[in-house]
Amino acid sequence: MARARPVPRAGRARGTATITAVTATAAVLLAGCGTRMADQSARDRPGLAATVGSPGAGSAAGSRAGAHGLAGRLLTRLVLPPGARPVRMRALPPLLRQPQIPAGGTHEADVHRLFLLSEPMSAVQSFLRAHLPTGMRGSGDGQSADSTGITMESLSFEPRTLPAGINGAQLDTAVVPAAGGGSLLRADAAVIWYPARSAAELVDPARYRAAVVSVTLSNPRQHTVRRTITSRGVIARLAGMANSLHAAPYQPPNCPAIVGSYRITFVPAARPAAQVVVTPSGCMTVGVAVAGAGQPPLWGDTGLIRAATRLLHIKPGP
Repeated sequence: MARARPVPRAGRARGTATITAVTATAAVLLAGCGTRMADQSARDRPGLAATVGSPGAGSAAGSRAGAHGLAGRLLTRLVLPPGARPVRMRALPPLLRQPQIPAGGTHEADVHRLFLLSEPMSAVQSFLRAHLPTGMRGSGDGQSADSTGITMESLSFEPRTLPAGINGAQLDTAVVPAAGGGSLLRADAAVIWYPARSAAELVDPARYRAAVVSVTLSNPRQHTVRRTITSRGVIARLAGMANSLHAAPYQPPNCPAIVGSYRITFVPAARPAAQVVVTPSGCMTVGVAVAGAGQPPLWGDTGLIRAATRLLHIKPGP
């Protein structure tokens, strides 16, 4: 993850190629032209299309239970070649011992399962390419190789849409040759959910008399552009943009060079309202401080920076 990413995140290199994978669980059901992995309980059998909605709906929080359930349902969408059977092994081949996607932190649910197939690795890979999981699309592939040739093949899939409260999800397969012939396949699913927001972060625009918008730039020398907004409509729009963001599920591992420092300060009209300072970073997270006390960061800030640059009549940096 992302991480993330489910969640699109960078994979880890094994052998001579970068590979992505994740973690998953389910039972096996023979159906149609292949083996479809299915949940054992009837309540977990709804199709993905029935449980998935628009991504990023409002600032709804997810939960560990909801993310774990979604991971299991994603795994049931995977179609394997006929005759695939689940297995347990005390000692896995080195390339299947760990999921290839770095862990997404405390807000990620991971499940996985191992399968034995009679087909060789290349045939399994071709079958998986020809049988996309329902409601999903391909999101990547990879190989690992050494001096003897290709030692692992992988495919990644992601849902076309995500339910509210979910930051990202991914389903992966990693296939290696089995010792006695055929192949071993590790199927993984990982889902990252949005944690609940701090109640103190929510801005009630009716309780604020002004919003001070500022940006500190370094082109060519450091200087600050500042404007105090008293329009009730503009204050409400800025507050609404901040209120609509999710809590950040994790910290992005990399960030491009930042050429501007943005700050939106909501000035209270009277007590007991506290001053709220929102600082979009330009790097997926938004800092929030209430009465000087830092709050959990928020996720996604493109709209806030764009609004600030328009209000200040400046051009946004790269």
